[in-house]
Amino acid sequence: MKIPVRYIFLPAIFLIFSFGTHAQNKYIDSLKKALPTQKADSNKVRTLINISESYKFSAPDSALVYGKRALSLSEKLNLDAGIFWSIVAINKALYLLGNYALELDYAFKAYPLGIKLNDPQAFGWANGMMGDCYFNLGEYGTAISYYRKILRVAEKEKRLNDLSSLYSALVPVFISLHQNDSALIYAKKGYELLKQNPSLNNRDDNSKYAKSFSFRFLGEAYASKAEYDSALFYYRLSLPFYEDIQMATSKIDVYNGMATVYKEKNKLDSATWYAKKALTEKMIKAYPIGLLKAANTLTAIYELQNKPDSTLKYLRIAFSVKDSLFNRGKTVAVQNIFLKEDEKKRAVREAETTLQNRYRTYLLVALLLISFIIAGVIIRNRRIKQLQNMRNSIADDLHDDIGSTLSSISIMSELAKAKSPEASSLLTSIEESTGAIQENMSDIVWAVNPKNDRFENVLQRMNQFASEILDAKNIELDFTSDASLSALKITMGQRKNLYLFFKEAINNAAKYSEAKKVSVSISQRDRQVEMNIIDDGKGFDTAKIFGGNGMSTLKKRGAELCADFKIQSLLKEGTVVKLKFKIT
Repeated sequence: MKIPVRYIFLPAIFLIFSFGTHAQNKYIDSLKKALPTQKADSNKVRTLINISESYKFSAPDSALVYGKRALSLSEKLNLDAGIFWSIVAINKALYLLGNYALELDYAFKAYPLGIKLNDPQAFGWANGMMGDCYFNLGEYGTAISYYRKILRVAEKEKRLNDLSSLYSALVPVFISLHQNDSALIYAKKGYELLKQNPSLNNRDDNSKYAKSFSFRFLGEAYASKAEYDSALFYYRLSLPFYEDIQMATSKIDVYNGMATVYKEKNKLDSATWYAKKALTEKMIKAYPIGLLKAANTLTAIYELQNKPDSTLKYLRIAFSVKDSLFNRGKTVAVQNIFLKEDEKKRAVREAETTLQNRYRTYLLVALLLISFIIAGVIIRNRRIKQLQNMRNSIADDLHDDIGSTLSSISIMSELAKAKSPEASSLLTSIEESTGAIQENMSDIVWAVNPKNDRFENVLQRMNQFASEILDAKNIELDFTSDASLSALKITMGQRKNLYLFFKEAINNAAKYSEAKKVSVSISQRDRQVEMNIIDDGKGFDTAKIFGGNGMSTLKKRGAELCADFKIQSLLKEGTVVKLKFKIT
């Protein structure tokens, strides 16, 4: 991250420099002329900011107005960059006007935006504004913490020109902290880096500003160490450059510095001359901190000279300016700003803690739910697997043990008939019963086997059974089913009861209907299966048949399926058997 020093705020140096008054007036006029024709977009925001920047020295009140107009438009357009740079312009004007409390309020608003923009220039301004505001309000320790953020970046990037200005600009901070040795060390470091920069041999305004900047703060550092001759030497070196680039506020600061040095050297006439020189600058009324320093110096000088009238005059000026800068209302406002910031930080910490605790609770509940679900799935799968193994075992046992035993009985009955003709009828009865049991056992083995859980297997077996039994009676079969049924799965109980219901209905049609055709249709809708078995036989009286035992099997299977079961029949018109149940 590279932060050009021209974009960094530091104590009492909000602006780089301004151009000549005549050229500046032309520039402002051209911007103001273009402003009414511009659309309300980012270009207009930029123009408003430029006008504010141009007015900063000559008319800080106007600079403030245009800065606020830029901010208002940026907020309407939701432009983060526009909001940030508008506040930068506003704070420059507020600094010159001495409204440090409001300046800090805006700096708080701009700081998160400056970090969010992820721009080196915005980073420098965001931290520099915070540092300046705290410095102006006497919170020097807090101020230097913000300045050091910028300094660390510049040192990491090894940008010598930036470091030169940064080192010099830290001088008044160390002086305010009564660390005068550090102030002089940093002033010298800045000057040494300045001399290493070949571009400063140019005669452009940037070079002039950099030199005047370094000389001025060397003067302040030497003054803090009571090395007054060196202080005056560097102060004088800075003045021509400030004159050339018309940095009025910096000139006022240098005059005040020289006045203080002469006062300490007890050269009161020279001290008075430079203090009054500061008061004659055009910008003095718009630069209250400079006016306060000059008034305080003259008050001290006239008090030493025992001139009570003059002392009182400048004392009143000093009190008036000081009251405007640091009156009770502004002090309360500053305290409120600090309090709001502390409350905001505390609220953020509490919100973060609450959110973290809530997330931990949610995570714990989610983990418990997931654990229960996984455990349930594992247990369910294990039970399904156990049931399938049990069903496979039952099917195998029925097929192998009971099936083979019944086959042996049937074979032995055939042999017994050959040896004992007189017992033929009894043996035939045994053979028929054995066959019936084998058939029923085959149905049970088929129903128990998990491989047949798919509806497709049920349909195949139903079609096969109906074809075999009806073909033997010369009855035509029309068997239809929905294609969607093939993909369905039904439980073992549903499969068994559906098949046995169907088997009983087909058996009844084959034995008693004397039909020429039987139609079977099976369909599904909304997971409901509907089966219709229709024959064109002789029909029967449903009241009489239902009153007997002929339909008990169908009733039983329908009840176990929890199905809607109907039989409609008319003599000589055939029979319709309807079954409808829900897949579970």
